[in-house]
Amino acid sequence: MNIASPAPSSSNIRVPSLTRSESRAYPRQDTRGMLSTFQYYLRQHTRAVGVVLAVTIFVVVLTSDFVYDHFPVRASGTTLLRGGGGDSGSYFNFAGAQNPGYFRIEHSVIHEDDRITGYHFGMLTDLDTLSRVPGSSKPTFQSHLVAGTLHVKGKNKYEITFDDTPIRHLVTGHNEAGRGAEFSELTVFDNRLITADDRTGDIFEILNTPTGQDSYAVPRLVITEGDGDTDKGMKWEWSTVKGDELYLGSMGKEFTNKNGEIVNVNNLWIAVINKRGEYRRENWVKAYDVVRRALGAESPGYIVIESVNWSEHLKKWVFLPRRISQGETYNDVLDEKRGGQQLVLVDETFTKTQVVNLNLESKDPLKGFSSFSFVPNTQDKHAIAIRSVEEDCALDDESLCKQRSYVVVIDILTGESLAPEVKYEHDWKFEGIEFFNPYDVPSRA
Repeated sequence: MNIASPAPSSSNIRVPSLTRSESRAYPRQDTRGMLSTFQYYLRQHTRAVGVVLAVTIFVVVLTSDFVYDHFPVRASGTTLLRGGGGDSGSYFNFAGAQNPGYFRIEHSVIHEDDRITGYHFGMLTDLDTLSRVPGSSKPTFQSHLVAGTLHVKGKNKYEITFDDTPIRHLVTGHNEAGRGAEFSELTVFDNRLITADDRTGDIFEILNTPTGQDSYAVPRLVITEGDGDTDKGMKWEWSTVKGDELYLGSMGKEFTNKNGEIVNVNNLWIAVINKRGEYRRENWVKAYDVVRRALGAESPGYIVIESVNWSEHLKKWVFLPRRISQGETYNDVLDEKRGGQQLVLVDETFTKTQVVNLNLESKDPLKGFSSFSFVPNTQDKHAIAIRSVEEDCALDDESLCKQRSYVVVIDILTGESLAPEVKYEHDWKFEGIEFFNPYDVPSRA
């Protein structure tokens, strides 16, 4: 006869206990819930989870710019498109702008019977103290935008004319200590026409009216000089596009007092702006020193640079100094007659230089380069340039100051002149020149 064993009492049962790290939850806690399961998993795989999380964050950061560049994003209720380059559309939100740019260098090309006969260009004035609008009830300043045409007259031959259309007056109230609209340079960047005020440090975008027959300037950014820890606007003198960024710089010379003693080196810094309007600063003291040494303009000599461009075709920086002093200390009056007649080619790393002597029609030392732009379809070998004059402007009597500007075309590699030098009819100082179609009609979001 089978006799069943008595059921063991609960007091006789021994259940092996689990350590805290082995159990799914704390002792006597219900382990069937999802939260407990998740907590258990984390305790068992803490290191692995940490690695996965770190990799995920890295991938998100790495791809954020790609997503921003290639897919629509929404801001302030407006769909904003980001193009990867000048031909594929522009940022709608450059420094807060809500509409895309519409100025393209390729629009400057003039065709006739399927051949290129010329290029549209524009020039912009910097009249210094004469920029103030006479008789204005409140501080108002202006710069003049003039349209011109570079005619192709044969191989390596050009002719320069100015369009018989109304001069466009870009008016602004932005000023620093009663000076403004002293615009230096003119550059197409991401289909936007950009200029900069060398008095206030403002970066302006030039826009056309709906018909394309007039223009106006809109301030987008203000950048202070040097490393940025100042309240003085940067003295902008040049700008150029390199890759997807806009480089802006000053005159490449230390700020000195009347005795030639160095006060600061703020003008040896540059700013680099991306297509969103974000920017960084770079100290270019060493870069400018490379150019000075190439020209034999080491201290106490100096250079004053108002025109610099990066050549994507040549893979070189091209410096076209306005003033060159070889061994002579800076002097306001004498500086007016130290006009440069050389250019310097510098490789991307600023280790190799080449000086090109310019065979200019006029050797007048009053004339100095204030801007230049590569002629399209020449692989950056030809350039149109402004030679500007300031005569007796360093004197205390402003009424004696005489300004004027001349336009030339040069071969960057040989220094040869490719067109007769042309003086602009009004006695104005121009400091910006660029190839674009001044009559482009705005596009809107």
